[in-house]
Amino acid sequence: MWLLLGTTFTASFFDSLNPPAIAQQMLLQAMVRKKRHIWFFIAGIGKANPIMGLAIYYGIAAWASKFLMKIVNAYPLYVHGAGAIGGMVLLAAGIRLIIKTRQSNAGRHDRDGGEAQIKAPAQLSPISLLIMGAAFCMVELTSAFPYFGFLALLTSYHLNFPLALLFMLLYNFMYMLPLIVLYFGYNKLQGTATIKRIERVLDNVSSYIVPVVVSLAGIMLIWYGAMALF
Repeated sequence: MWLLLGTTFTASFFDSLNPPAIAQQMLLQAMVRKKRHIWFFIAGIGKANPIMGLAIYYGIAAWASKFLMKIVNAYPLYVHGAGAIGGMVLLAAGIRLIIKTRQSNAGRHDRDGGEAQIKAPAQLSPISLLIMGAAFCMVELTSAFPYFGFLALLTSYHLNFPLALLFMLLYNFMYMLPLIVLYFGYNKLQGTATIKRIERVLDNVSSYIVPVVVSLAGIMLIWYGAMALF
């Protein structure tokens, strides 16, 4: 049991050093109007991580994966064709958004006389932030090697549900700890010259995030469909 406890702390520590999660929270914290709503983003991660861990621990994820593979094997042409068509739609939408964003930023730059101005904070709802946190956690799970190592060791102990959940919650708390520290640190430095420079840079980056993500998702779907069809 001591080995499991030590592995929990060690794996969660390395897993918590997650630059994408920290960067996304910094971006959202710079954007949102009510800074305390960032807790919903952190809560989204905090809820999704143990739920997915339990799904993997009890084999639900493996069952869902096998079910999806059966559908793909039974109807490969329809599945891959739909993926390719959906990818083309997403890619076209992403390119259109990128063009509109560039035109909007160029127009704003001209109106400001060549000086970049920070946009008014976005009004993201708590539900939106909660969903974003959960979705980000699901995407990140595919590369969460420390978490999979922890789950593999946890499975070998054959713990009952309360104990398994306790270890997952402990791992999850350590995983979220840097995000919690970031929240308080960012708010503490709010209004300083450093934070203002960071917010100015993040403002320029944030306007391109959605168009680029949509375009990349489209390219991935086209690649997925094309490789299977040809």
